[in-house]
Amino acid sequence: MSKTGSSRARFWEVDAARGLAIVAMVIFHAVWDWAYFADTDLGEASSYFSGPIAASFILLLGLSVSLDRDRTRATHRSQAGRAAHRVALIGGAAALVTLGTWVALPESFVYFGILHLLAACTLLLAFTARLGAVANALLGVALLAIGWSGLLDGPAPQPWLAILGWDAPRATVDWYPMTPWAGFALLGFAVGRTWYADGARRFSPPDWERQTAPLGTLGRHSLLIYLTHQLVLFPLFWLLANAVA
Repeated sequence: MSKTGSSRARFWEVDAARGLAIVAMVIFHAVWDWAYFADTDLGEASSYFSGPIAASFILLLGLSVSLDRDRTRATHRSQAGRAAHRVALIGGAAALVTLGTWVALPESFVYFGILHLLAACTLLLAFTARLGAVANALLGVALLAIGWSGLLDGPAPQPWLAILGWDAPRATVDWYPMTPWAGFALLGFAVGRTWYADGARRFSPPDWERQTAPLGTLGRHSLLIYLTHQLVLFPLFWLLANAVA
């Protein structure tokens, strides 16, 4: 793994940050699963944990898109083709989540959760990338401001518009509309354009690559872990809940 800033290099701190987000997500989902089978409610306070975890994933998605564009350019591949591949990959994973939750939780299945959002943000960034760091940062701040202002509180004018930022039109266990959440992706892209311009670090972090290697490994396989961790956790906590009942 090069530290010199090659456009093909991976950056250990990005992989480690994604790995740390994965660990936090798995812990949170373990607590959620236990509460679900124990017939308790985590309450609104749980958003103070789930929100930052989700924001970190979305921001890292924007940063990763920025880095990937540099790698794609260096290998003379099509940016549009690469973006389509990423959207299809993440969108396919989102479809699996929808299918899986529809089977396991039909009354509150996921129809626009965080993976759906990440796919939509990848598509959005394919159009805004050429605007540069400043414009993407401003757009990101605008989406966050609108989303947190309360302007879009309540039901959408039409249910299909809800994904733009209004309340979920029906019960779901995972709801991340474009506003405000896509704002973090745009900010992440701006960070990538600024701190990793042309695939090279513009700062000098401490050399913790070896110490963070386990997190880096998790980070490099984050999508697979996301898709499979509940296949382990959900039945495990079902068994535990029934064992102590």
